[in-house]
Amino acid sequence: MIESLYKFNIGMEGTRRVVYSVPLSALPHGSAMEQLLEAYSPLMKALDRTAAAAYFCAQFGNVCLALQYAVSVHDVAFDVSLDNITVQLVEMEEGRYGVAFQLARWSELRAPEGGNERRIWLAEVLSALYSGTVRPVYEAASKAAGMPLPHLWGLLPTRFNYSTEQWRLAETNETVKETIAADYEFLIRQIGGSTFGQTRSPFDVKIRWIEDLKEPCKQMRMKNSCCMYYRTEGGRYCYSCPRIKESERAERRLEARESEKAAVPVAAAK
Repeated sequence: MIESLYKFNIGMEGTRRVVYSVPLSALPHGSAMEQLLEAYSPLMKALDRTAAAAYFCAQFGNVCLALQYAVSVHDVAFDVSLDNITVQLVEMEEGRYGVAFQLARWSELRAPEGGNERRIWLAEVLSALYSGTVRPVYEAASKAAGMPLPHLWGLLPTRFNYSTEQWRLAETNETVKETIAADYEFLIRQIGGSTFGQTRSPFDVKIRWIEDLKEPCKQMRMKNSCCMYYRTEGGRYCYSCPRIKESERAERRLEARESEKAAVPVAAAK
């Protein structure tokens, strides 16, 4: 089970060079979150704390995705409490840094059999994650960076929509496919807004589709919240950012497609 979490940058032991670490339990208190964002900002070339906060919260979404994956694919919940996780800023490769999460101990709880019992269990597992772990961390990031809390929560739905779709596509077991879809729908519909400190669940959003950047016959999801890439050195608004106008999106498509045409060798184009 633990091996399947490595793709979410979660593990018991670090394998990359750690340049900064802090217990997750420290982040909701005092100046620990501010210190983390100050350490992370130069590594990701952020122009200010808002970009560092958005990037960190987006990366912390790996913890949420990992638990969702564990319960849906393996029927197991693992310990994601504040005191079981250490946040690590790690060098992924030379000059490129990311966020990893080290577990102090491995503890798991298997889902009960039976529809209603499993739904009760799932509600308890997801509520504990979002109210007890994610919410205090996001609230601390919001305060430290001076960012609206709904903006940070809004970073999660796009990743969840994409990731759960990819899990279903990769899965060969039809029962597991159905469980992935049903569990995500449960998160959206059954975990109320109060769990997140909001009037409604941040996952309960309408998916907005836009034309793919390079392929006219394809559609892609618009992001729910700006990832703040434009607040990093050399960054700009992403093509799928909800902040840009459709006219600018059309210009980006034209630019990308013209660039792709120019990159095709003459012989291959014939």
